[in-house]
Amino acid sequence: MSRYKQILVGLDVLETPSYDAFEEACAMALEHGASLVLAFVFDEHRYANLQRIDPKGVRHLKEKAGYRLQAYKEEAELKGVTDVEAVVDAGVPEKRLARHLCFTYSPDLILVGETGGPAFERFLRGRRSRTVASKAACEVRVVRNSQLASLDAYPRTE
Repeated sequence: MSRYKQILVGLDVLETPSYDAFEEACAMALEHGASLVLAFVFDEHRYANLQRIDPKGVRHLKEKAGYRLQAYKEEAELKGVTDVEAVVDAGVPEKRLARHLCFTYSPDLILVGETGGPAFERFLRGRRSRTVASKAACEVRVVRNSQLASLDAYPRTE
Protein backbone atom coordinates (compact mmCIF):
# COMPACT_ATOMS: atom_id res chain seq x y z
CA MET A 1 0.00 0.00 0.00
CA SER A 2 1.32 3.45 -0.88
CA ARG A 3 2.26 5.83 1.88
CA TYR A 4 1.05 8.98 0.13
CA LYS A 5 -2.16 9.48 -1.84
CA GLN A 6 -2.10 13.26 -2.23
CA ILE A 7 1.04 15.41 -2.43
CA LEU A 8 0.97 19.21 -2.30
CA VAL A 9 4.07 21.01 -3.50
CA GLY A 10 4.59 24.73 -2.92
CA LEU A 11 6.41 26.26 -5.87
CA ASP A 12 7.87 29.70 -6.39
CA VAL A 13 7.34 30.24 -10.09
CA LEU A 14 8.24 33.94 -10.23
CA GLU A 15 11.50 34.64 -8.41
CA THR A 16 13.42 31.60 -7.25
CA PRO A 17 12.59 28.48 -9.24
CA SER A 18 11.55 25.52 -7.11
CA TYR A 19 12.63 22.96 -9.65
CA ASP A 20 14.19 20.53 -7.17
CA ALA A 21 10.98 20.45 -5.11
CA PHE A 22 9.02 19.89 -8.32
CA GLU A 23 11.29 17.02 -9.38
CA GLU A 24 11.04 15.41 -5.93
CA ALA A 25 7.25 15.78 -5.93
CA CYS A 26 6.93 14.15 -9.37
CA ALA A 27 9.18 11.26 -8.35
CA MET A 28 7.22 10.68 -5.15
CA ALA A 29 3.86 10.92 -6.94
CA LEU A 30 5.01 8.28 -9.43
CA GLU A 31 6.48 6.06 -6.72
CA HIS A 32 3.33 6.15 -4.59
CA GLY A 33 0.71 6.49 -7.32
CA ALA A 34 -0.32 9.75 -5.68
CA SER A 35 -2.14 12.74 -7.09
CA LEU A 36 -0.15 15.95 -7.22
CA VAL A 37 -1.22 19.51 -6.44
CA LEU A 38 1.20 22.16 -7.72
CA ALA A 39 0.59 25.36 -5.79
CA PHE A 40 1.95 28.86 -6.09
CA VAL A 41 0.93 31.38 -3.43
CA PHE A 42 1.21 34.96 -4.65
CA ASP A 43 2.58 36.95 -1.72
CA GLU A 44 0.58 40.17 -1.98
CA HIS A 45 2.66 41.86 0.76
CA ARG A 46 5.81 41.41 -1.29
CA TYR A 47 4.25 43.26 -4.24
CA ALA A 48 2.32 45.92 -2.29
CA ASN A 49 4.45 48.78 -3.64
CA LEU A 50 4.03 47.56 -7.21
CA GLN A 51 0.27 47.35 -6.64
CA ARG A 52 0.20 51.03 -5.69
CA ILE A 53 2.39 52.07 -8.62
CA ASP A 54 1.13 49.73 -11.34
CA PRO A 55 -1.95 47.57 -10.67
CA LYS A 56 -1.65 46.16 -14.21
CA GLY A 57 1.88 45.01 -13.36
CA VAL A 58 0.56 42.89 -10.49
CA ARG A 59 -2.12 41.42 -12.74
CA HIS A 60 0.60 40.65 -15.30
CA LEU A 61 2.70 38.87 -12.62
CA LYS A 62 -0.29 36.75 -11.58
CA GLU A 63 -0.91 35.78 -15.21
CA LYS A 64 2.77 34.96 -15.66
CA ALA A 65 2.62 32.76 -12.54
CA GLY A 66 -0.41 30.95 -13.97
CA TYR A 67 1.38 30.27 -17.27
CA ARG A 68 4.50 29.00 -15.53
CA LEU A 69 2.50 26.79 -13.20
CA GLN A 70 0.66 25.36 -16.21
CA ALA A 71 4.05 24.55 -17.77
CA TYR A 72 5.02 22.68 -14.58
CA LYS A 73 1.73 20.76 -14.79
CA GLU A 74 2.36 19.77 -18.39
CA GLU A 75 5.88 18.65 -17.52
CA ALA A 76 4.58 16.52 -14.64
CA GLU A 77 2.13 14.86 -17.02
CA LEU A 78 4.96 14.19 -19.50
CA LYS A 79 6.86 12.51 -16.66
CA GLY A 80 3.90 10.16 -16.18
CA VAL A 81 2.01 11.72 -13.25
CA THR A 82 -1.62 11.22 -14.24
CA ASP A 83 -3.52 13.24 -11.65
CA VAL A 84 -2.06 16.77 -11.52
CA GLU A 85 -3.75 20.01 -10.52
CA ALA A 86 -2.24 23.51 -10.69
CA VAL A 87 -3.42 26.13 -8.19
CA VAL A 88 -2.59 29.83 -7.93
CA ASP A 89 -3.54 31.25 -4.54
CA ALA A 90 -2.88 34.61 -2.87
CA GLY A 91 -1.83 35.56 0.63
CA VAL A 92 1.01 34.79 3.01
CA PRO A 93 2.59 31.66 1.47
CA GLU A 94 3.39 29.74 4.66
CA LYS A 95 -0.09 30.34 6.09
CA ARG A 96 -1.93 29.54 2.86
CA LEU A 97 0.06 26.33 2.33
CA ALA A 98 -0.21 25.11 5.91
CA ARG A 99 -3.82 26.02 6.51
CA HIS A 100 -6.01 26.86 3.52
CA LEU A 101 -4.49 24.61 0.86
CA CYS A 102 -3.82 21.84 3.37
CA PHE A 103 -7.48 21.95 4.46
CA THR A 104 -8.78 22.20 0.88
CA TYR A 105 -6.76 19.32 -0.59
CA SER A 106 -6.06 17.16 2.50
CA PRO A 107 -2.56 16.13 1.39
CA ASP A 108 -0.58 13.40 3.11
CA LEU A 109 2.62 15.34 2.37
CA ILE A 110 3.60 18.93 1.65
CA LEU A 111 6.89 19.58 -0.16
CA VAL A 112 8.45 23.03 -0.18
CA GLY A 113 11.69 24.06 -1.80
CA GLU A 114 14.59 25.75 -0.15
CA THR A 115 15.10 29.17 -1.67
CA GLY A 116 18.12 31.06 -2.92
CA GLY A 117 19.27 34.60 -2.40
CA PRO A 118 21.48 36.12 0.27
CA ALA A 119 22.22 34.03 3.36
CA PHE A 120 19.98 36.19 5.55
CA GLU A 121 17.06 35.81 3.13
CA ARG A 122 17.60 32.02 3.03
CA PHE A 123 17.57 32.08 6.85
CA LEU A 124 14.25 33.94 6.92
CA ARG A 125 12.68 31.70 4.31
CA GLY A 126 13.96 28.65 6.15
CA ARG A 127 12.02 29.93 9.11
CA ARG A 128 9.00 30.15 6.82
CA SER A 129 9.46 26.49 5.90
CA ARG A 130 9.50 25.61 9.59
CA THR A 131 6.30 27.64 10.01
CA VAL A 132 4.63 25.50 7.34
CA ALA A 133 5.87 22.37 9.11
CA SER A 134 4.60 23.49 12.51
CA LYS A 135 1.16 24.61 11.28
CA ALA A 136 0.28 21.90 8.74
CA ALA A 137 -1.84 18.92 9.65
CA CYS A 138 0.36 16.56 7.63
CA GLU A 139 4.01 15.73 7.03
CA VAL A 140 6.12 18.54 5.55
CA ARG A 141 9.50 18.17 3.84
CA VAL A 142 11.89 20.88 2.73
CA VAL A 143 13.71 19.95 -0.46
CA ARG A 144 17.20 21.35 -0.66
CA ASN A 145 17.98 23.13 -3.90
CA SER A 146 21.03 21.43 -5.42
CA GLN A 147 22.10 24.66 -7.14
CA LEU A 148 22.44 26.46 -3.79
CA ALA A 149 25.36 24.36 -2.59
CA SER A 150 27.83 26.58 -4.46
CA LEU A 151 26.36 29.71 -2.83
CA ASP A 152 27.05 28.62 0.74
CA ALA A 153 30.07 30.01 2.49
CA TYR A 154 29.85 27.30 5.13
CA PRO A 155 28.53 23.77 4.78
CA ARG A 156 25.02 23.16 6.06
CA THR A 157 24.30 21.04 9.04
CA GLU A 158 20.95 19.32 8.99
